[in-house]
Amino acid sequence: MSKRLIVSRLLIVVIGLMSLPVSQARISTQSSSIKISSYRDDPFVEESDVDRIDASRFGQDESGRLVLSGDRVSLIEESFIYRANSAGVFQKFAWNPWPQYTQSNQNGNFKFAEEVRFPLHEIERDSTGQPVLRDGLQIWKPRNLHLGNTTTFAASHAAKDAAQFWAGSDIRWGANNGVLEIEPHIFIEFNAFYSTLTRTLHFGVVPYRLPGETQIKMFETATSWDMVAHESGHALQDVLKPTRNREDLSFGAWAESFADQTAMWGSLRDPRRVRDVLAETSGNLLTSNSVSSFGEAFAALVGRGTGLREAINDLKISDTTTEVHDRSRVLTGGMYKVFTLIYDGLKNGQGLGAPAALSEAGDIMGIFLAHTNYFTPENEVSLEDVGKAYLKVDKEHYGGRFKNMFIAEFITREIFDANSVAEWMTHEAAVPNLRLPRDASDRKVDKLIQTNLDTLGIGPDFGLKLQSVTRETRFGQTIARVQLTDGRGNDADLLDNHGILVFRVDGTLADYYSPLPSGETSQISIQSNVEGPALVNHAKRFGLDQRGGLLSIVRRQDGQLAVEVRVMRSEGIYCWLEVFSLEHPGGERREVIIPTIPWSLTGIQPSGVQILTANDLN
Repeated sequence: MSKRLIVSRLLIVVIGLMSLPVSQARISTQSSSIKISSYRDDPFVEESDVDRIDASRFGQDESGRLVLSGDRVSLIEESFIYRANSAGVFQKFAWNPWPQYTQSNQNGNFKFAEEVRFPLHEIERDSTGQPVLRDGLQIWKPRNLHLGNTTTFAASHAAKDAAQFWAGSDIRWGANNGVLEIEPHIFIEFNAFYSTLTRTLHFGVVPYRLPGETQIKMFETATSWDMVAHESGHALQDVLKPTRNREDLSFGAWAESFADQTAMWGSLRDPRRVRDVLAETSGNLLTSNSVSSFGEAFAALVGRGTGLREAINDLKISDTTTEVHDRSRVLTGGMYKVFTLIYDGLKNGQGLGAPAALSEAGDIMGIFLAHTNYFTPENEVSLEDVGKAYLKVDKEHYGGRFKNMFIAEFITREIFDANSVAEWMTHEAAVPNLRLPRDASDRKVDKLIQTNLDTLGIGPDFGLKLQSVTRETRFGQTIARVQLTDGRGNDADLLDNHGILVFRVDGTLADYYSPLPSGETSQISIQSNVEGPALVNHAKRFGLDQRGGLLSIVRRQDGQLAVEVRVMRSEGIYCWLEVFSLEHPGGERREVIIPTIPWSLTGIQPSGVQILTANDLN
């Protein structure tokens, strides 16, 4: 059965088509909320608990029973379980044994806490013990288990509620009118990923065998609250930073940290998690805990460490590789340290009780997390750019209250060098002096931009097209995103280069990043305006603009400008970029999907527990 057919069956009636306002994100009453079972970490940490989700988040099926498909999230089970071959292509391996969709129980809710915590994996076998195949695929015995689906539904909603609360705006994720489609059981591997092409989430299942046992058990990564919130973080940042270069490793490191922090700070909006963390640490947040440790199931299965990643660390750039998960730990570690300092200040300096201080510190870090997306370049982003954005958010919204904390961590972590703060101050001084009229419409925003192209550093051979205007309610900012054009006027060709302007509540321009390739000096801006048009014309003469994508002016590692075209390709649930340039007119493949667990880089072999692959399920 196709995805779309399943969705159409599930969404016959959808309850409550309007999202709650951001200010209502935490509010739900006994009469308007539905019980739902969920793991707060994963099955290896503790048993599931019962949450509540607003009733309007659920849809109904033909029989009138609630289902896990609504106006924000839609859970979809394909008919098959896939496995990736050596080329990374996903191929059908078995029939999916989980229910095609999860209905509410006889009580009208999703309380399934009595389910088996560590379920066995059973395969239909013939009289000789060999797996029975149907249409060439294994038949896994049906399992009436729902905790993977309910945890996924609860965690994804929690991540979205948190991000919208921090950002002060509605975040319309996914590709289906603001609905994020999630496949909780789709392939065999200890992994999960967000597809940038389909804007959907995909979670793996993990067969494993305990020491001294012959039976196989199956861990669903969808039962890991952390992993679901992490992947949801990718989907959220895809909206907050929609035009970034998807192959940029520096952005990739930020994205992995963003996703980890979404899970970390988002979990602290649950008072039970706050109590648990305080109990685990006795108030000392520099003790490893359920917030600082990400992916405890990984540690349980491999027999070492506290999790897949630990936020309590002293890592620097020079301690890590360019692999995005590895490098992300530097930023996450620094932000966790700042979090502990903010918590200490709220508790000891302002006299807040420990629970209130912990919750408030988490929300402050969440606000920084969301708003740094507005104060960074749109296409290529370095971790230094992200660090400068933290300083900018602090300056704009907290009066520089946390500046020294951030600078100290960024320097210690080698995210900043000796010139970084001065460069940020130079950038601040160079922000154009523009002001939006009060209650400016999108048309007036565009008019201001078009009449000030020279002021914005856009040469006469280029123009800007207004892409979108976002008005966030937390601080009253107006965020305008623009796209570079080859020439000016309505018929000018679009280029795959993007910029961003952020206006304060009083209308003054707070920040601006040009769509032209970034640099530290005005000479580089001049170079882009002088060399860029010639490079674009040269690329058109060679037909690069006929390759299926937009021309993009890029700055290479040697500092030279070039033009290339990036086209997204896909096969099944996997996607990648095909990039065309004068050096590679036939195109070259570049990967964009980054699984949560880079097994080839962990260097860890399971200790005792045997993690199995599809080849072992025979």
